[in-house]
Amino acid sequence: VHRIKMLCPERRAKMIGWWIVISTQTPEERSRHADDRKASILATWEVGLGGLDWLDRLVARSVAQRIRSDGYPTIYLASAESVLPLLVDGPPAHSGPMVIGDDYVTPAKWIGKVEMFADRMAACPGRQRLTIEAWDLS
Repeated sequence: VHRIKMLCPERRAKMIGWWIVISTQTPEERSRHADDRKASILATWEVGLGGLDWLDRLVARSVAQRIRSDGYPTIYLASAESVLPLLVDGPPAHSGPMVIGDDYVTPAKWIGKVEMFADRMAACPGRQRLTIEAWDLS
């Protein structure tokens, strides 16, 4: 087994993965309305390196926008019709590597702590603009 250090290209810091939060609130609403945050969440999960690839593909296809990229959080905007079909079977799969740190190991393709609110997703109109936050778990 090789010990590897993964680097976040934007910040050159050790990375172990991301906590993803998908919400119907705007980034501004998410930052100032703490009481409403939970009710607006459609899904959350933790994911290893490579777990943002699906979002980067949406950006490359011009159906999502990355408006912040420092990890605290990295923020994407996209319509529900672009995002929710990708979540029908749970969080999108990825091909990220195993990461071995000083006091942790995350397996290759790791996804954990999944919370999907199917009723909220089903009630969400396709044109609804979603905020997708990716919090650095380092």
